[in-house]
Amino acid sequence: MRFNPSLTTRLRIGFAVLFVLLGIVSLLGVGRLFQIRVNYEDDVSQYFELELDAERLRSAFILEQAAMRAPSTRQRPNPIELNRAADSFADAAARAQEAAATEAVLAANLEQLVASETAWRQAVARPLLRGRAPPPRVERRLTSAVTTSTDELANSTRAARDGSRDDARTDTRNTTILVAAALIGGVLAALVLFSGLINSMRAPLGRLVEGARRLAGGDLRTRVEVGGPVEISTLGMAFNEMANSLERDARERDRVDQMKDDFVLTVSHELRTPVTVVKGFSEMLTAQPRSLSSRQLEAAEVIAESAGQLQKMINDLLDLARSDAGKLRIEPEPTSVRSLAERIGRQMRPNFEDKDQHLKVSVERGLPDVMADPGRIGQVLANLLTNANRYAPEGARVRLAASRVEDEIEFEVTDDGPGLGEEELDHVFDRFWRAESGDTQAVGGTGLGLAIAKSLVELHGGSISARSNAGEGAIFRFVLPIDNHGRPPRKGSTRKVKAEAAG
Repeated sequence: MRFNPSLTTRLRIGFAVLFVLLGIVSLLGVGRLFQIRVNYEDDVSQYFELELDAERLRSAFILEQAAMRAPSTRQRPNPIELNRAADSFADAAARAQEAAATEAVLAANLEQLVASETAWRQAVARPLLRGRAPPPRVERRLTSAVTTSTDELANSTRAARDGSRDDARTDTRNTTILVAAALIGGVLAALVLFSGLINSMRAPLGRLVEGARRLAGGDLRTRVEVGGPVEISTLGMAFNEMANSLERDARERDRVDQMKDDFVLTVSHELRTPVTVVKGFSEMLTAQPRSLSSRQLEAAEVIAESAGQLQKMINDLLDLARSDAGKLRIEPEPTSVRSLAERIGRQMRPNFEDKDQHLKVSVERGLPDVMADPGRIGQVLANLLTNANRYAPEGARVRLAASRVEDEIEFEVTDDGPGLGEEELDHVFDRFWRAESGDTQAVGGTGLGLAIAKSLVELHGGSISARSNAGEGAIFRFVLPIDNHGRPPRKGSTRKVKAEAAG
């Protein structure tokens, strides 16, 4: 394979060598442990069989001894029983020889036992069959030799079994240590490999991270030095190309936005005069109903109403265009919260009465003044109340409340109308977006009121939010900073006083 000094190739080669080595070590270690286990089980089975054979030899010798004891002193031992016991001993000895074939010590002990039993049979059993009792001392010595040999065989077998177990434990421990050492070596090799790769990537990646941070912060002139492995250098070049493209796009977007803002400002400003003229003449016509026929009067009223809607839309577009262009100005001053809320309530009350709705204004006692442009904040409150009036059904209850929250004044408009779903809440402050009414028909309006309200509140250094569940009404809140130079509220004045706005 052709060598390619790229990060991917180096990682592949390093991981391939590491995995092969670890695989070989693991396979050898597992194979060795498996072999140790198999050998141990074979040895245990062999020694267990040999122990059983030793007990069979002991039992067969006991039967031989029993066969040599005649029922009475006048009778001789039965040779058939002796031969049967002797054959049993011989069979057990043959099986024991197969089990002890690989162990020299056990084979020697077995040979000694067989020899002792043969000597006992020649010197004790056969004379008894012929009616000659051997000397008691000789009988005891030969019988003791057989018993002792049997015990030695059993003890040697148990000792061999224990030794096999100890050897298996030692081999298992040593193999485990070797495998663990090899695996640790592999891990250390991997660490060395990764350290080398990290060191080769650290500097160029650090430059990329810092460049991305500056680019995200708005510095579109950010560029990075290209270097490092092939992938990192390719990434650096792609980053620089992306930064160039973003800078070009930003310049073009700024140019287009500026053209759009200038266009909206110019068109809106130029439209205000003819719309105002149309609205003025249509209102002048509607003020003289006797000079017009019924169809002419109806047409004049439609023209006046449409001109009013168009004038409001033009004003909204002008406000948004000024806000986008940074030309929307406010003149904040210490403003009484109670006076502002009650004034807007008085202005909006006729709209609610037309739909048989109930408007309540509630202002907490002792609120300090806010630093705000009263006209603009009044516009925000009027937009929120207009939305509540439009979307809430007839007979609904709408409440405008003001209270203190730490170092800010919170305004809240609530209604018991159809409310907004979760998806609608995500777009409620978008431009030209309008929710559906309770009967799924769109409510009239430009869809700019809440967008303008959001811009005005944020221009005052505040924030605005909406909360609602479908079918449970809606709650709109915004906060404004307190006038730091205003009179602080009196102690014990946290009790709210609900005041109805005068009609």
